[in-house]
Amino acid sequence: MRRTLISVVAMALVVVGLQSGIAAASDQTSLKEFTIDKDALCQLRDQWVDKLLAANPKPHWAKMKMELTDRQLDMIGLPSREVLTAQDYPTPTLVTKSGATYDVPTESLENAMSPLPQAGTFAGTGCLGIRPGSLLLIVDGSGISLCSMAHVYGAAGGYSISTAGHCGGVGTTATVIAAFGNRADATGVVLLDFGRFSTSHNNSLGDDYALISIDPAYQALTTPTMCFWGGPRGSYTAQGRLANFDWPNNQDPTVSVDPNPFLAQTVVHYGHGVGVGAGGTPRAGEAIAWNPDSFMFFGAIAPGDSGSGANTLLGDTVGANMQAAGIMTHLWVDPLMRDGFGIMGGTRVTMVGTPAVGQIVPYPFPVAGLP
Repeated sequence: MRRTLISVVAMALVVVGLQSGIAAASDQTSLKEFTIDKDALCQLRDQWVDKLLAANPKPHWAKMKMELTDRQLDMIGLPSREVLTAQDYPTPTLVTKSGATYDVPTESLENAMSPLPQAGTFAGTGCLGIRPGSLLLIVDGSGISLCSMAHVYGAAGGYSISTAGHCGGVGTTATVIAAFGNRADATGVVLLDFGRFSTSHNNSLGDDYALISIDPAYQALTTPTMCFWGGPRGSYTAQGRLANFDWPNNQDPTVSVDPNPFLAQTVVHYGHGVGVGAGGTPRAGEAIAWNPDSFMFFGAIAPGDSGSGANTLLGDTVGANMQAAGIMTHLWVDPLMRDGFGIMGGTRVTMVGTPAVGQIVPYPFPVAGLP
């Protein structure tokens, strides 16, 4: 069975009741932020870079996807592939590394998305809900790999969410990791099947995207607002390259610069790149090119960012900001990756559709009445 898992971070210090399939309903479970040890993340990034360089001895565009072994799953605090794929999770379920399972009321996750005063119980700058920046683990017959989520599409009550096409095929089940759960006799992750991949384009740079249809029962857990950065607020549509290089007939190279000042954009994104930060990490890079179907920028590289959404800090018109840029899918593979930086590319949002509007207030959840 092919499965996909998404991490929704920052349910720190929220205490809820948990009715176990084995234990009594009075047993209490504390839910806290899903985080990963920083040393383990650095090791995973180094292993990923070494593998990419070995497979691509010459500079080459490669999909930002990292396959995980059982040992690596254990390093980041998750059960083995055998445990993760042993059953479906139509309702929230606490799963231990040994494979034991316990029921969690859906209301517990919905309450964690509630506005003040409960916000005072949240720690850190993580983000709750199914939204841009949530982590994906893809579990299928070929192995387990990391991705992140991009923009939300549709309207409240009928949302879908996007990611890279190479993160899952049509029909793949999407499962959210809601938190780490701790109780008297069990510690594990809370899993929930929340939808399926309805569209998937697994092709080259500029044609690599997918949409996940979110089940009606879990629409309340969905928000279009990007973690940390906020937005998106419309779509970035300008086209062009900041600089072009030409070598006509092996003569001296010439350089031309596009005069459009709106092409010089800072690209901001929030994903789960390993080796950059535990849990989700906000980052920024500088745009290089805006092609009709793809975009490219320079910034900090990380494998878990594949499929994450990118916005522009400003926009394609005066006064615009946090416009949706697209979905990060590819990395230009060369030895500079060992320094943690590189050129990344992805599918422009205009190839997917019009994303739902996010709020300017980015976390820990949107607040009704605010822009």
